[in-house]
Amino acid sequence: MIRTLLFSIFAALICQTHIAKANDRINELDSIFRLHADSTIIFTGSIPFGTAPENILIISKKGDTISLFSYRYAMREIPSYEGVPRSLADYISRTKYSRRGSVVGPFFEVHPISEKKGKKLWSALMQHHPWQLKDNAMLGTGCPVKPKVTKDKDGNTIEEYRGRNMESHSYNVRLITKTDSKKLSYFAPEDLQKECPPEEDRQHIISIKRLLLRSFGKKSIFE
Repeated sequence: MIRTLLFSIFAALICQTHIAKANDRINELDSIFRLHADSTIIFTGSIPFGTAPENILIISKKGDTISLFSYRYAMREIPSYEGVPRSLADYISRTKYSRRGSVVGPFFEVHPISEKKGKKLWSALMQHHPWQLKDNAMLGTGCPVKPKVTKDKDGNTIEEYRGRNMESHSYNVRLITKTDSKKLSYFAPEDLQKECPPEEDRQHIISIKRLLLRSFGKKSIFE
């Protein structure tokens, strides 16, 4: 019992540490793009206690120039250097693939995009009005469960409540301009659109996610 409790506390602390470090990276990107771009959208995903790679998708606009960037870190993809003494292999991995220092490092990439495609993508994203969207703070993260109502052989009403098959992922968006920064967070929007009355703002963020994934050649923000 005590061991289980200690493990839960330890896991929670690790999770909080990862979240804090991820937020530090987003805050650094916020400062960079506020200085060097007119408008920027940063899109990330999170899964509590998950082992998925950390992906950050970025699209920025400076004048008429649209640019794409990404940050990707997957621990399982770091070389293990088999055949090298363990302590030395660990040292090489920690040094060569360190995430200390600036976010603009070995895991940060620039993705070429033509002027025509860039303008088309930005225009498509703006059709979803990202700077006007409401998020969890106003939409909430669920809705009342409606029971299945039946009657037994004696005519008595029976209400049956069934649990929902909800995932625990979230999407996080940072909207940046020269003078301001706005944070949006959406818990399992795809599931909530199915289980709850559909919300236009959730559908917009799902569409924004799809546009960005397609532009970066990805199937999921968690791959």
